Amino acid sequence: MKASELVVKHRGKVAAALIILLLAGWFIWHHRADLGRETLVARGKELHAAWFIVAFFVLPVFGFPLSVVLLLAGVRFGLGWGMVLATAGTFFHHFAAFYIAHGSFRDSVRLRLERAGRKIPPIKEKHRIWFTMLFAAIHGPPYAAKLYLLALTDVPFRIYLWAGAPVYILFCFVTVGAGSAVTTFNPTWIYILTGVMVALLLAGYLLRKRFGAAIDSGEA
Repeated sequence: MKASELVVKHRGKVAAALIILLLAGWFIWHHRADLGRETLVARGKELHAAWFIVAFFVLPVFGFPLSVVLLLAGVRFGLGWGMVLATAGTFFHHFAAFYIAHGSFRDSVRLRLERAGRKIPPIKEKHRIWFTMLFAAIHGPPYAAKLYLLALTDVPFRIYLWAGAPVYILFCFVTVGAGSAVTTFNPTWIYILTGVMVALLLAGYLLRKRFGAAIDSGEA
């Protein structure tokens, strides 16, 4: 299908996306003087703790960018309590995504794939642990998409949770730490977090290069 045909078919969604982008651009331009570090810290500190915790648990399950809430968690609670929240939230996201994916949602996806001549790829039992850890470590699809994609496979819940969640939590450390560093502006922490981030990204790139074909096919 050509791009023009796609635009016509989804003209309502395209129009809505353009309106949202225009409004976002106007807001950023109008408040450009208020988007500095001091404002970010002030707004983050003003977040209602209870409501923010609820939002942290719920929003990422429905596709809201995890990096945003992780950064705000670092600003609002600091590195220590921010990581406590990130850990609890990550485990909850895995519980929620797995059971959502194994409800009627799974049957709907399976039927659509079958109509397209495809199927959910099986993963060999002996490779499920390393595959889950690798899939979590490699950057690519958004966080929510990765949770649901893996949950749709035949990986059992115990592996899905205990092999996947710790990897995501390790990556959370960088973003939560960045939010915490913004409030204190400690150069040492910034250097450490930058080094950790570069190391994780490099590891993810090397793993993707080495095992990318296995990840894409769902086989090992």
